[in-house]
Order: sequence, then C-alpha cells, then structure tokens
Amino acid sequence: MAKELTYDHILTLAPDAGTAQRAKSVAHAQRWHLLEGNGRAIWGTLGDPADPYRIAVDFEGVGFRCTCPVRRLPCKHGIGLLLLFSKNNDAFQLAEPPNWVAEWLKKRSERSATTLAEPPARSPEADLALAEKRKQNREKRILQMSAGLAELESWLLDLFRQASPHREGQADTYFNDLAVRMVDAKLGTLARRIRQLPLLMASANWHEKILAELGEIYLLLRAFQRLEQLPEPLQDDLLSLAGVNFKKEDILNLEAVPDHWLVAGQTEEAEDGNLLARRTWLIGEATGRTALLLDFSWGGQGFETTFRLGTVLKSEVVFYPSAWPQRAVLKKFEYSEAAFSLRNGYPTLAAFAGSYAGALAENPWMGRFPAFLEGVVPIFHHKKFVPVDSQRKQLPSMPATTLVGSWWRSVAAGPSASSALGWGGVHAVERGGGGAVSGAVI
Repeated sequence: MAKELTYDHILTLAPDAGTAQRAKSVAHAQRWHLLEGNGRAIWGTLGDPADPYRIAVDFEGVGFRCTCPVRRLPCKHGIGLLLLFSKNNDAFQLAEPPNWVAEWLKKRSERSATTLAEPPARSPEADLALAEKRKQNREKRILQMSAGLAELESWLLDLFRQASPHREGQADTYFNDLAVRMVDAKLGTLARRIRQLPLLMASANWHEKILAELGEIYLLLRAFQRLEQLPEPLQDDLLSLAGVNFKKEDILNLEAVPDHWLVAGQTEEAEDGNLLARRTWLIGEATGRTALLLDFSWGGQGFETTFRLGTVLKSEVVFYPSAWPQRAVLKKFEYSEAAFSLRNGYPTLAAFAGSYAGALAENPWMGRFPAFLEGVVPIFHHKKFVPVDSQRKQLPSMPATTLVGSWWRSVAAGPSASSALGWGGVHAVERGGGGAVSGAVI
C-alpha cells in the first residue's frame, strides 16, 4: 500500500484543498523531532518539544492518528508526514512502534479482523431464524414508537390547522421540546429532522421547504400506521428512517455481491453535535449497482479507513435490507489495479428521470439518488449552471457560487482523470441536502 501512495495521491487524501496546501509546509524533515517506521506504519513528533504532537499513519487501509486539536482527520500533520515519507523515506529510522503507536495499531487490527472475518456458513434454518429475529425486533420497536407517533400526528395536524407562518419567529424550543419527546419514544431520526426545521425557516423560500419537509414526515407517519400491510423491505426502510439500526453482524450474514467497485464520490456532513457522517459511493463494474458506505466519526477522531476517489476495490458488498437497496458494508476488500469500465451511465436525462421515478415508486423516502450522466454539458446561463444533454433537456439549475442547489449536487472530473479509467464524458448528480463535496472521479 505504501508504494501506491505517491506525492499527488497523498494530496487527494486531504479533506480539503486548504489542508493539502498546509501539509506541504510540514513535509520537511528538519521540522520533526522524531521520524520512525516499520513495514506497516510510520510515526513522528513535532511542535513543542516539551509536549509535541504525536502523529502516526497506518498503511493498512490508510489510517491516521494525531494528537493536535484539529477535529477532521487526516489533518495537515498526517498528510505532511506521508508527503515527507514519499519524497524522503531515508529520513525515517526503522524501529519498533512506541506504546502509543502499538496500541493504536492493535485496535485497528482488531476492528479489521472483526469486519473481514468470514461469517459462518448460511443455512435455510439460519435464514429463518434471522428473519424471525428481525420480525420480533420490528414488533418490539413499533410498540415502543406507537405513543410517540400518535403525539407527532397530533402535533402536525395542529400545526397545519394554525398554518405554519404563525410559527415564524418562535423560539427554537418549540421544536426542540417535541424532538426530545421523539427521542424518548425511540424516534431518533425523526427527532433530528424536527430539530432542523428552525434552520429551514431561516432560509429563502422557507414556506415551500417547511411544507415539503412536513409533508414527508406526515407521509412517513401515515405509512407507519399501515406498516404491517407494506412489503417487508419497505418496512425495513421505514424502521431505518425512524432510527432503528441493524446490527452489522446480522447484515454480514446476508448474501454478498462480489464485483469490482469504483470509489466514485464522497461527501462529509455534520450530524448532531460532534458527529461527522461520511458517505462514500461505489459503483459495481459488472453489476452496475450503486453502493453507499456510511461511516461516522465522533469528536474529530477521523475515520478508520480512507477511500481514495478513483480507486477500484475488489470486494464483496452486502446491502442493507431495503425496497431500493443502497446502503452497504464491505465484507472484505482489496485494492485492484485493473482498468474499470463504467456500464450504467444514463445516455439522456429522460432515461435518468425514468429510473429515478422508478426508485421513488419503490421507496418514496429516498433521500439520495446518485446518477451517472453521459454526454451532458454544464452550461452557464443566467448566473447558474444548467446540465444539458444531447436532446437539449436540462436538470433544475444550481447556484454558480457553490454548484450545490437545494435538490441537486453535481461533481465531475476532467478528461485526464476519466481517460485514465478507460471512459470519459461522465458527470454525476446526487439528490440530497447540504454537505461538503470532497470530490469525485467520474
């Protein structure tokens, strides 16, 4: 893995361009008090000699550790340490890891072993037992949530009767009080959406946004009241939206999808408090399926695995139960140097719209729908970018300042990056909320 980390590739690991630029100033041996490593990792210290920052990089899965106060990893120190190693590895002494590095590497190895361990062979009896367990968990959670759902329905109907403009200017506590009661009723995801309502009310065209959000919440509420009448995959979607989490070990027991997967895009979004959510989008070469890896980092500790955009993983992917499966976990993976051929790009916006409509018919609460568009051209018109296809059809426009609209986000790579993968002229759009786009090779 260390051989693959060239100077330019290392810069792509930085969470933003500013970090990458600042890391270059750290990549000088004279600034470091200690530079050591072994076959698996490198580590070093710099800063105040009495209380230096301790930085380590694990080449297995590319993980970072740093004691500096920066919340997002990798920070400039971790990137700088890698840059220094790539251009002057003679500056590093071969040594046994000190305790702070050894303990960190041990924990990463234990987590990796748990993730990559082969689950026991599946049998029809095991499948039935797992299905029964999921059913019992659903029934238990539904019972816990029923009181909260009844209160939420009463609250929504009262809000509609009074008309939402009457709530403009009221204190955030009006929404936060309800959110707290939803948490008590095991409706954590709905509580988070309710807390976001004051932010919508502070934005432009807030009436439309509030009504759209309340409409989705009410649709979700009504669906819960008829949960047992819905197909089981859609029941799983509803429970997930309400905050019911599947155990990872149960997911790994489901059927895996082997393929070569392109790391096609990545976003990071701040959740509640110090929680950072990272969404990594993969696309399968043979299957054409899109998979979402959802990882969380608490308190700026960083993510356990770094996925470089444009790399290809030879992996078995297991999808979470859903009417339109997207979220997935990697059963096991290794990096592949084989060329990747994209097979599922939409030739026209009409084809894309038809597929998106079909996905919404299966799961009306789908928050994100990544799509790869072939042959579209972003045209700057009336201070906005408009993607136009060969039939002169266009998507809703996006503000020129951020390239991120309220509904669509667009990311793309230049011809050199595309041709390196054996294909080009492809853009991607993702329906969803805000968040920082760290880039994509598409």
